[in-house]
Amino acid sequence: MSDRLTLATSTGLPFVALAFHVAAGTVALAAGWVAMVARKGGTYHRRSGHIYVCAMIAMGLMAVGISVYESKESIAGGALAGYFVFTAWTTVRPLPQAGRQMDFVLMALAWVFAASGFAQAFTALGKPGHQVDGVPAGMQFFMSTIVLLAAIGDVRMIRAGSLQGAQRLARHLWRMCFGLFIATGSFVAQLVQMTFMPAWMRSLPVILVLAAGPLVVLVYWMWRVRLRQNPTPAGGRPRLMSGYDPKRT
Repeated sequence: MSDRLTLATSTGLPFVALAFHVAAGTVALAAGWVAMVARKGGTYHRRSGHIYVCAMIAMGLMAVGISVYESKESIAGGALAGYFVFTAWTTVRPLPQAGRQMDFVLMALAWVFAASGFAQAFTALGKPGHQVDGVPAGMQFFMSTIVLLAAIGDVRMIRAGSLQGAQRLARHLWRMCFGLFIATGSFVAQLVQMTFMPAWMRSLPVILVLAAGPLVVLVYWMWRVRLRQNPTPAGGRPRLMSGYDPKRT
């Protein structure tokens, strides 16, 4: 089986690092899906969300380390997933001591990601197959555009001082979902190469569900937040969704 497993082991990457990365990714995917479908603000949502954030950050850091060890041209994927998840988390759980300073650091990081992503995309256009490390130029442009929008969102949040109500919830949800989209995309990219897996698991319908699922859920929650807000109670704050309190997330 080992000779058929086409993972990044060609340069002798220590097995424990790869195993940790895969384990963290598996936990992140499972916890992320539970958090997405669970009742927002409920116990399952909060607990699975905590696990998801920790696992995603651990997976992202390990992915960066693996990419550096393998001397790959693109090392931003893991860090980018961590950025989306961490900023989603701090949207509803601001860091008490270094919150605003951290916001500036993360905003700057997003601009760096966007700039390097566009540079990578243009580099891919000039390479055979129009790709870098197996990532097509089109996907590079797509991801870089999303990161650019996230960076602009960081600027707006910092200028506003803080986000409340629907804006706060939307930022939390879309970044959590997009972080899961990145993790799921990485998993799918490996899955299609695992020829020892059953054929049905590598079939087009399964691949499409796994790859597009987080984006579908993202669109659904944006619709819920933007178009299905409950009426504002007399003398109270807007109720975004029944049973949901962002402060408890």
